[in-house]
Amino acid sequence: MARDYYGLLGVAKNATDQEIKRAYRKLARELHPDVNPDEAAQAKFKEVSTAYEVLSDPEKRRIVDMGGDPLESGGGGAGFNGAGFGGLGDVFEAFFGGMSGTTGARKPRGRVQPGADSLIRTRLSLAECAVGVTKHLTVDTAILCDICQGSGTNGNSKPVRCETCGGAGEVQSVQRSFLGQVLTSRPCPTCRGAGETIPDPCHKCGGDGRVRARPGIAPPHTAGVANGRRVGAAAQGEVGPGGGHAG
Repeated sequence: MARDYYGLLGVAKNATDQEIKRAYRKLARELHPDVNPDEAAQAKFKEVSTAYEVLSDPEKRRIVDMGGDPLESGGGGAGFNGAGFGGLGDVFEAFFGGMSGTTGARKPRGRVQPGADSLIRTRLSLAECAVGVTKHLTVDTAILCDICQGSGTNGNSKPVRCETCGGAGEVQSVQRSFLGQVLTSRPCPTCRGAGETIPDPCHKCGGDGRVRARPGIAPPHTAGVANGRRVGAAAQGEVGPGGGHAG
């Protein structure tokens, strides 16, 4: 007996393609294993995905409307192998608002990154809080390399495009899941997402563009400072990788 593909999606037999797609997306949000780990929900998710695959294909839908079952008459199995599965993109659309893997590769993050903030706790007396004071503090942080001035290179050498990722900053791999073949991306292990490497790095900083140091700073504590208040010292924090702006 032919399966009731329309009933699985909860739509009428004269439903439009858009109505079928909306019904599938709604069910996918409710039944997807990442949202509903129940085994019965997973089985239902596979059923509605198969129903959408069939009804979104004009030829397979014609067979259904004639009382047949395209999956039992040589029309193919449940389309989770990535080939001809019309619903895979709609799973991503259901969860990510239409974002799929077709929007193009992300740009490499580059070597130059902003530095992190440095947070130092200090205690003040009641009098110091009232009238204000300037305290000299020592901070363990990163400063600009005085040899390469943040470039990370030795002498006149230059960064080159990463051979592992081809300058993309990420590497891609194909993994198999219940949805079929899924393309995943991760930062390149060679360039760490920068898209380029330094074949001849600076001998002092090792190509990072910064070195560890314990400089002294004197942020002013203004009169009337309250408990827990943060007083900022612009550009006195950690210098970023590649000589990036200090925190």
